[in-house]
Amino acid sequence: MMKLFSRASSNPVEVNALESSEKVGAVQERCDMLLRSITAALDMMKAFALDVEELHSERFKDDIQALAARFQEIDKPKRQELHFEQKQQDILAFIDRQHAYIKDREQELRDIIDLLTKVMANLNVENSDFYHRINKQGEAIIKISGLDDIKKIKNALKAEVEQMWEIVSLKQDQERRQIRQLAGQVHTLQNQLVEARAKAMTDSLTGIYNRQALDEFLVEKIEHNSPGADGFSVLMVDIDNFKTINDKFGHIIGDRVLFALAQKCRASIRGEDFLARYGGEEFTIVLEGAAFRHALKIAQKLCNTIASVRYATSESQNGDYLCMTVSIGMTHYKKGDTMSTLIARADQALYDAKRKGKNRVVGRKS
Repeated sequence: MMKLFSRASSNPVEVNALESSEKVGAVQERCDMLLRSITAALDMMKAFALDVEELHSERFKDDIQALAARFQEIDKPKRQELHFEQKQQDILAFIDRQHAYIKDREQELRDIIDLLTKVMANLNVENSDFYHRINKQGEAIIKISGLDDIKKIKNALKAEVEQMWEIVSLKQDQERRQIRQLAGQVHTLQNQLVEARAKAMTDSLTGIYNRQALDEFLVEKIEHNSPGADGFSVLMVDIDNFKTINDKFGHIIGDRVLFALAQKCRASIRGEDFLARYGGEEFTIVLEGAAFRHALKIAQKLCNTIASVRYATSESQNGDYLCMTVSIGMTHYKKGDTMSTLIARADQALYDAKRKGKNRVVGRKS
């Protein structure tokens, strides 16, 4: 007779295999959870970074992104651990720089508030003293009216009026000194404001304008571009294979390459043209009054010039000079363009130049 019910297998091998499988599944689930947590923590760290040029925030975010990608390589845990130890100091250094930056800005704000507070306090004290002295003189003049002798009244009144004029004169001198002092302080604050604005609009690494300055310049150009004018052209210049340069020569040489490219671009344009670092290894040039064909010639000359230069490094004794090329996307302003459409068209031209083999110029009219 067939049994409808039977006891569970008492085979110890089957039981052990089942328990082992459950443990492996639990470990894998914990590993997946940890990986997701690490990825989320790195994303939050990227969001924590302020978008400030002088802090090199973009490079920090790129490093965090690369670190997150490393953690996806589950078959190389030892290499991940070594890489994380190397990056740990860079992350801590960036956090310290950002804290110092915020602290400096807070101190600048406190200094301005303290200056204004002291000025207002001094004005209140001096005015209070002045009015107190005037009231005393007024009381003295009132008492004079009680004298019987007209001559005494006249002499006393004359003395009190002279005393009052002296008080007023002293007050006027004090106010003139305060005005001169305040004018000097305002002038200093204006200079500090100009310097702060210039600093905020300048890329700290290359010394040229930054993305914020470019945005403001383009908006103003588009708003004030007259219909009969020749307009302007925009060049997007990007270093080819910049990551390879960083990997081979290091970030210090990479920074020098960015500085050298900025100098080459500056030497290739006129004084009225505009040069800015768009971000990373990408630069933007605005050519004033340059028609489409003329801008293409300027871009091609710049491309050829950069490709022909060899830069010496510490490894140059072995004949290993550093060479670089750039890809350039170019477009010309047309009626109805906004800053976004203009930059997008130049960016698309740059993408076409990269796709066609790099070290070349591509222009787009639409």
